[in-house]
Amino acid sequence: MLRLPVQPMVARPASDLPTAGPWAFEPKFDGFRAIAIAEGRRVRLHSRQHRPLTRYFPEIVDGIAERFGGHVVLDGELVVCRADGLDFMALQHRLADPPHATAEAPATFVVFDVLAAGGTDLRAHPYRIRRALLLQLLDDAVPPLAVAPMTTDGHAARAWLTGHLDAGIEGVVAKRLDHGYLPSRRAWRKIKIRTSAEAVVGGALGPLNTPVALVLGRRDHAGRLRVAGRTGPLPRDARRAIGALLRTADERHPWPYVLPPARFGDAAPVEYTRVAPTVVVELNVDAAVDMMRGRPVWRHPATFRRVRHDLQADDL
Repeated sequence: MLRLPVQPMVARPASDLPTAGPWAFEPKFDGFRAIAIAEGRRVRLHSRQHRPLTRYFPEIVDGIAERFGGHVVLDGELVVCRADGLDFMALQHRLADPPHATAEAPATFVVFDVLAAGGTDLRAHPYRIRRALLLQLLDDAVPPLAVAPMTTDGHAARAWLTGHLDAGIEGVVAKRLDHGYLPSRRAWRKIKIRTSAEAVVGGALGPLNTPVALVLGRRDHAGRLRVAGRTGPLPRDARRAIGALLRTADERHPWPYVLPPARFGDAAPVEYTRVAPTVVVELNVDAAVDMMRGRPVWRHPATFRRVRHDLQADDL
């Protein structure tokens, strides 16, 4: 019998859908990964990092308790569904104000795996067997429980990568049909939706002449430059070339000298050098976007592609 905490199986990044071998594909939803374990009517939830989530999602706990009378362990994604797609920020608010947020933003547990049922550990069984059992357990489920879609058709999986960005699908997770559930192993593949975007460089991390990373800005509807994200580490051969273009900002720069940690998910305030917002760069960004005071911010670091010498900041 499995008990919390359960080590989750994880995915490693891949550039494209795998084709060789018996693969199944599931959409990667914009939510919180969670493991649920039920023993009778006692249900507990924890995150991938083993943080307790039970008290934040009472409707999920109640839904699992009502459906399963015995021992079951489920792996899935917690999401908040809106009419226009998934709302990740509403999901985050659930952790800050559980009673109020539960009523304002009810969650759904989208289950994609069953690790144990009836006291039997199923992790050694291949995915195709676990998937069949999951459908037996939850095929007629209604919110707050749902079964994650799955296909073995690569063309259908590619449609998730190209046509469902606005709905809250971040990408596709590929899983071998003949593999067991391997705790902590990166045997799944994760293919993220990535798009091209341009942004203005508003700040630099590290030395100004050889910046390690860039703080990025985009203009709002009123024309004000707002922080939109940051890059990951710049390629070493690009740091000096970009540094040669940057100039220290004057007092008219619209951003504070230190950025709040929540802006990038950092644990501490972000110290950086403000630069004159004149340089435009092209980036690769993934689909995950948070709304900060009504403005979109890229949740994950963007990948620098090149400087757009043909564009001025006012062109964006």
